[in-house]
Amino acid sequence: MTNQTNNSDNQTDIVVGKAMGEAKTYEEFKGAGVYADLLLDRTFKKAFNPDTQNKVCLMALLNAILEGEIASPIVDVQSRDKEFNDGSNENRTSIFDLYCIDSVGRRFIIEVQILFQENIVNRTIYYASQTIIAQGERGKSYNYELSPIITVVIMEFNIFDDKRYIRRSKLRESDGTDISDTLCFAFVELPKFKKPLDELETMLDKGLYALKNMKNLTKMPKQYAESAFELLFPVAELAKLSKEEQKMIDEAQKAKWDNYAIKKAAIDSGLKQGMQQGLQQGLQQAACDIAKKMKAKNKPIDEIAEFTGLSIDEINAL
Repeated sequence: MTNQTNNSDNQTDIVVGKAMGEAKTYEEFKGAGVYADLLLDRTFKKAFNPDTQNKVCLMALLNAILEGEIASPIVDVQSRDKEFNDGSNENRTSIFDLYCIDSVGRRFIIEVQILFQENIVNRTIYYASQTIIAQGERGKSYNYELSPIITVVIMEFNIFDDKRYIRRSKLRESDGTDISDTLCFAFVELPKFKKPLDELETMLDKGLYALKNMKNLTKMPKQYAESAFELLFPVAELAKLSKEEQKMIDEAQKAKWDNYAIKKAAIDSGLKQGMQQGLQQGLQQAACDIAKKMKAKNKPIDEIAEFTGLSIDEINAL
């Protein structure tokens, strides 16, 4: 597989991400208030649901991201298991996954990472490999016919040290010749995608722009008319959601903001020497400060733990 290395030298830049842009308050951070942030668990899984008409959005996004890496385009897709439909913790802000399978048996893991994850490339390889192992059958007659596992990781932070916003990888020879399609990976760094609306040309441009900027839009741009991504807009429109959905999305956005605020507070404290140790101390203090505020508002202890990363014992001791 193509050799990629995480860029740990720019830890400060990586932790904050650039995903907040110039937002200084939660009101700025949550966008224009017309559309929900697509990079929230509930919104993303609803907008790219493989079991509804919005599967066309998912297929268009995957085909655009994986162009040149898969032998044939995806023409149909459905959920691979019940993880999607069973629901998930709406306050998870680090990672969420969507699992699906296409009409020729290729299995897809679509992973959205909001906060910086150390060793994310190795972590992605590890979990994709577990899916490969799960296909194994005991017995001498097993012939190792494996369904391809294709993992797409969409990140709101940067891990590589150049300006490319997408990387596609699989097992190859040193000259670039493919050896196997069994494991395929694509990593998308959204902060590096900087094309403005009037320069969107390809489906990849439109897909990434929507992921990054949906919450800041006030109406569907003309560039999306009669495209697969047109269906994203009614699904993400806040006014069309139930009060319960709006509440869950707002809570998820607040959780996402709180996590960014924790890390930005640590960095704004001037922790530049002894980065690893100093950053952890700053993060701990910022997390404690937010936990105290949440306790003052009588938030449930398990919710405070989820938002801040502190243990229940640490929270009770505050």
